[in-house]
Amino acid sequence: MFLLATGILAAVSSICLGIKIFAPWLHYDLVYLRKVMKIVKEFNSAAKITKTVADYFDETVAMYPNKVFIVFQENSFTYKQVQEKANQVARAALEMGLHTGDVVAIMMYNQPALIWTYLGLQKIGVQQAFINHNLRSKSLAHCINVCEPKLLIVGQGKDLLDSVTDIQDDLVGISFYSCDTSLPATFKSFTEACSSMSTDAIDVSERALLEFSSVNCYIFTSGTTGLPKPAIVTHAKTLRGALVMWMFDISRDDIVYEPLPMYHSAGLIVGIGSVLSKGATVVLREKFSATRFWDDCRKHNVTIIHYVGELLRYLVNTPESADDKKHCVKHAIGNGLRRDVWLEFQRRFSVPNMVEFYAATEMPIGFINLFNKFGACGRSSPFLRKIVPCTFVKYDVNNDTPFLGDDGLCLPCGADEVGLLVVPLGKDVTFEGYKNQTAANEKKLIKNVFKQGDTYVNAGDLFYVDKDYFTYFHDRVGDTFRWKGENVSTTEVSNVVSSVDFLQDACCYGVLVPGCEGRAGMVAVCPKDTERSTLSEDELDVIRNQCKELLPSYARPRFLRLQKEFEITSTFKQRKVSLQKEGFDVPHITEPVYYLDTHTDRYLPLNSSTCRDITNGRISV
Repeated sequence: MFLLATGILAAVSSICLGIKIFAPWLHYDLVYLRKVMKIVKEFNSAAKITKTVADYFDETVAMYPNKVFIVFQENSFTYKQVQEKANQVARAALEMGLHTGDVVAIMMYNQPALIWTYLGLQKIGVQQAFINHNLRSKSLAHCINVCEPKLLIVGQGKDLLDSVTDIQDDLVGISFYSCDTSLPATFKSFTEACSSMSTDAIDVSERALLEFSSVNCYIFTSGTTGLPKPAIVTHAKTLRGALVMWMFDISRDDIVYEPLPMYHSAGLIVGIGSVLSKGATVVLREKFSATRFWDDCRKHNVTIIHYVGELLRYLVNTPESADDKKHCVKHAIGNGLRRDVWLEFQRRFSVPNMVEFYAATEMPIGFINLFNKFGACGRSSPFLRKIVPCTFVKYDVNNDTPFLGDDGLCLPCGADEVGLLVVPLGKDVTFEGYKNQTAANEKKLIKNVFKQGDTYVNAGDLFYVDKDYFTYFHDRVGDTFRWKGENVSTTEVSNVVSSVDFLQDACCYGVLVPGCEGRAGMVAVCPKDTERSTLSEDELDVIRNQCKELLPSYARPRFLRLQKEFEITSTFKQRKVSLQKEGFDVPHITEPVYYLDTHTDRYLPLNSSTCRDITNGRISV
């Protein structure tokens, strides 16, 4: 019997070793599958009883009432304290006449009040639209109106109040509440409305009508239509996001550092959701600070940090210190990390496990790198595509469309070939799209991909897959690029710049800047006077002021280029490829180019010397 058991173990070991040596991709898949299945099991169990994030929170409070949930500045809040605040929010909302399915817009900085407001409204099934607090003017009014909220809750900060009062005439049928102490006459105090309420538990019957397919919240994503679009996030998708950190065994003993904005799904759903689902602790930052980052991590014994690639670039650009490796961080999870930053970050700070992932709020799938594989954002093998269905098709970046074969269908990519990520729709793979955005929803879908009548979701992102089926993000396509960790809509920027009275047209695109994550905004402008050979200081100031007033800071163009006319495609679209290739390389550009000087906050002429300084990092943009 002993010999038989020994023989079986030896055979199994030999098979495992053989797989690892001769089919390493299958070995990776089996390890990956083992980690994924616990998430699938948890999700399926929750789906059977419509167990939402609010239910997970209630369970965690019952298990760890006195454990610290949120650390913010010099204050800390236990799970019980946040629960009581959330219960007051829920009761206040009911008093205001809100019920399951109603929409509330929230515009707050990263503060504990945002978290208990979110959880309180979740307790009664109220949907929430999270408004980017950087938005102003037309973009802000659009985001609030498109979600059709009954209430708008504005957080602390006079600038937030001012930005809303400036557009209040454009907001119809909405009640206004603020968390500030000094209020305009048109606002009521949300803080006072909540503080007078009981802290007793909210009965689960208040959210009994919820289904897993019900809307949890709206997260805005910028895209090709020019203005931000509210991506529909269901309770099912929210729970998937909240289980992400379970993939590397987050526990109640972990402390997560969260500097990402809560108006994005990464900060709110992945960050806060993962923490509360396991009873961990979050150290919340109102705003990212490179100089305070590691001091905070050491002070609070942080074990997990949450990033976007741009954030880590700021960290590696800080002066080296003898304390760089003195921390308790075990995992860094996030997305958009460039390879050179990845290498330097691990060299300097020695974080053992880098968990790079890919996800888009509106997409039905995502990838995650659980193997610390340098540069990769996940896996997509033939085997795993049965579980996470997707494929990559050849893409014509010059014409912004997939390549088609003689049969009119898309062409699949081979190993290491860059292609567009597309996801087939089916029974278990759905696309909720954007609220009140029919045209944008239709544009996100591709039909007749591999056979007549099929429908796929277009991710709008390019990837390549290596021989071991690790996936690598390559670039974005279409009319959106990423800068400072935010998506920038080229259409929105073009519209703002072209509205300047002495300009006839504007074309926005993203350009690569050495040492910077993503792409910096550059706008080619055509004056109404086509014989113009330069722009005056006053005219440059007009463009600067227009962008400063109507665009969030990350969307303001870093470069301007004077053009007499634009090259137009057969479908009347501006051709941007040649402009993007030339970038701001003034030695090879005959037209005047200007850059936004961060010290004077003015556009200045760009010459060869200044161009070299920007390229070498001596001048920052």
